[in-house]
This record gives sequence, structure tokens and C-alpha cells, in this order.
Amino acid sequence: MRAEQVRRTAEREDGAVLVIVAAMLVVLFGILVLTIDLGRMVAERRVMVTAADSSALAAALSCARKEGQLAATGQAISYATANGGAEILPGFPVFSPSCDAPAGTVEVEVRTRLDLFFAPALGLGDEATVVAQATASWGGAGIGEHLAPMMVNANRLGDCEIPPPADRPDPVECTFWWDNSPTSASDPALANAEWGTLDLTRWDVQPTDQCSNSTPPEFEEWMFEGFFDPLPINWPSATYVCRGQGNFGASLDKLLRDAIAAELLLYFPVNRPEGQVDKDGNPCPPGYVGCSPDKYDIIGFAKMTILELWKGNTEEAFDLCVSRIPGAQPDANARCMVTRWDSFTHEGLEGGGGENFGIVPVQLIE
Repeated sequence: MRAEQVRRTAEREDGAVLVIVAAMLVVLFGILVLTIDLGRMVAERRVMVTAADSSALAAALSCARKEGQLAATGQAISYATANGGAEILPGFPVFSPSCDAPAGTVEVEVRTRLDLFFAPALGLGDEATVVAQATASWGGAGIGEHLAPMMVNANRLGDCEIPPPADRPDPVECTFWWDNSPTSASDPALANAEWGTLDLTRWDVQPTDQCSNSTPPEFEEWMFEGFFDPLPINWPSATYVCRGQGNFGASLDKLLRDAIAAELLLYFPVNRPEGQVDKDGNPCPPGYVGCSPDKYDIIGFAKMTILELWKGNTEEAFDLCVSRIPGAQPDANARCMVTRWDSFTHEGLEGGGGENFGIVPVQLIE
């Protein structure tokens, strides 16, 4: 009897051992999946990140060299393949706004397929896809610096030519006139804040897009902390930007005088006055009676420091602006500004830092 009990006990223990061994095998295969298959996926992921980065940078550099989208796509494919045999996903690379633009971004996603050794034993499949993404930018002066959301008119209402002649010495002082009066006897277009504020959140819009013509509350932040989003310029084609409300009173005067005190070097968007349009997208150049500019045609950026600010009815404004600038009218609603010129570019501004006047920068964004 006792021998029979011992035999049955041993059989039960054998069954328990089998369960334990089976469980340990599952755990062991799980460890193998983690250490070998998952480890290989992590290592391959690093390779794919390098492939995506190099692919995006190669495409951005090709766009910066104005080689065209077909060539840029070819560069992206070539560099992806050279780095671990990566394959670019269908629909990529994506160029924004286009590879032909003077400033923009290109997004690339790459992938590779990896055979798994131990995962199939756990029913996890015998293949894994490893994907990586990268975005690179090209063109434009780096911002994150200080941007004055106020347009200055090219060759108009100022005593400095914009763009400047090649032989003009730098630095040089420039005087600008800003007239926000309801009417102007000499030029009706002066009624629309010809030193007008801009809504930078409505940059590169269509000529028929609707603008609120309000000045965003981030105005001060953009001037003193920097504007960090790309601001492309489509030169020589039009870049339409919604105008703001113009002069918003003593608070704007205070901001500008704070900028003077801080000696800020500011980027000013430059408007091509003959290209500005009304709310329906119709031409609205200076002198059109009954026409109110709704969108300015920005052709580049002037980099300047504001030195002085005077109300339009002061003696200083008369000496600096009224007597030197055609169309200037002595008026308390107007402003006279004296600036120290630094430079000008037809390139856009690209977020992320760095500065370019003549060299096109290329950088990874993410």
C-alpha cells in the first residue's frame, strides 16, 4: 500500500516538474526574444535613425542648391540606401512648401525589415519593420532672434533705398515715416499705416484669404524673445502677409522705446508696395483712392536697430522726416523713426537659430 502511494506521489511530482519546465521554457524564450530579437531591433533602429537623418539632410542640401525636387528625391533615396539599405516609405520625401522655395523643410520616413529568430516560437511573427523619421530645413536667416512685426516699404516713405545699392557703405542711418492718419491730402494710401504692423501668424497666405487685420498679443514676445517659426520668402514671387491694426497707441510707442533702450538688432519685413492687395486680392498700390491694403507683399528682411522715435507733430520729426521724405505730413498720429542699417536679404527666416546673409544653411529639425 505504501509503495503504491509513493508511486502516485512521484507521478504527481513528475507532472508538476513538466509544468515548471514548460513555464521556464516560455520565460527563457521570452528572455531570448528580449535579448536577441529586441536587441537587434534596437540596434537596427539606430541605423534607421542615421539613415533618415542623412537622407533628409541630403534632400535639403539639394533643394538649397536649387537642383529641383527630382534630384532632391534621388539624393534622399541614395543616402537612405547607403545607410543600412533603408527604404524610403511611399509618399516621402515631403517638401514644404516646395523644393524650389528659397526656404523650406523636407520630411523623410525610412524603414527596413528584420528577420526574427526566437519571436516566432512565441507566436509573435517572424519579421519586424523598423521605421525612423527625420525632418531637415534649408534656407533663410535663422531667427529665434528679434523680429519687429512691422513692415517697411521698399523705396518709399524712407530716405534709404531698400534693397540698398551694392556700393552703399554700412552701417548707415535710415529715416522712416509712419503715417496712421485717417486721411492724407498728399497720398490716400498713407491712411493705412504705411509703417504698419503685421500678423505673423498669417504669413504666406493666398491673396484672397480673409484677414482679421488685428495685431496678435505676441507682438512684444516676438520682438524681445524671438519668433521661432519659419517665415519663408517666395522672392521674386509674392509672399502675402496679413496686415495688423497699424498703430495701437502708447503701448506700441513704449515697446519701440524699450527696444531702443535695449539696442535690439531687429529683423523688419520689407513690403513691395506695388504688390500689396486688398481683401479680395485686387492690386492696391499706393495712390489708389478708396483702396485699403489688406495684405502686404513681403520681399525680404531688413536688419536694423531703432535709434530714435518721434511723434509726427514734433520739431524732431519735422527735421528728420517731414523735410526729407516725400509725402510725410506733420501729424500727431504719425511717427518718425531713425534706424541704424545693418543688412538686407531676400531669404526667409528659418526657426532654430543661426544666421545667413549669402550662405544657405541646412539643418536637422527633428
